[in-house]
This record gives sequence, C-alpha cells and structure tokens, in this order.
Amino acid sequence: MKITVESYPDSKGQESPIRFMLGARSVQISAVVDRWFGEQACYYRVLGDDENSYILKGPLGDGSWEMVSFTHKDSRGTELEYEGKRELQ
Repeated sequence: MKITVESYPDSKGQESPIRFMLGARSVQISAVVDRWFGEQACYYRVLGDDENSYILKGPLGDGSWEMVSFTHKDSRGTELEYEGKRELQ
C-alpha cells in the first residue's frame, strides 16, 4: 500500500521516517524498532502513536514509500499462551 511519509536524514544520511498518513489520518512514529536493508529500499519496523506496529519500505527509487505490514496493538501474534503439559507426538 502506497503511503505518504515524512522523514529526516539520520546521522548516517539515511532517511528515517517520523510520520506517515493513512488516508486522512496522521500516524506519528513513536519508535523505530528495527531497520534492515533490502535490494530496492530500507525496511523499518515502527511503533505508531496509536500503539500499532507497522513495517514501512522506502524510500523507493521514485521517492515513494509503502506500508508492507500492519499489526494491531491487541494482536496476540505468535506469543500464544499454553495451558498444560506439552508433548511431542
């Protein structure tokens, strides 16, 4: 999903996102949790001020950004609680 991102250059000159638009709603980035490099752009795992997690990709060659992933703040993700004894079969 293409998004509009406001960013700034970090200490190494790499663009780092600080805010992005989801439709008419602005999401302020509270923290950049992780960053890794891909072939065409950087990927950023960020925490929004709405407490949701996002993975953003950019800036692409044309300067645009994409939202690659969204995880709702109440999502249990892969950390499922298990009651009882675990047995392999």
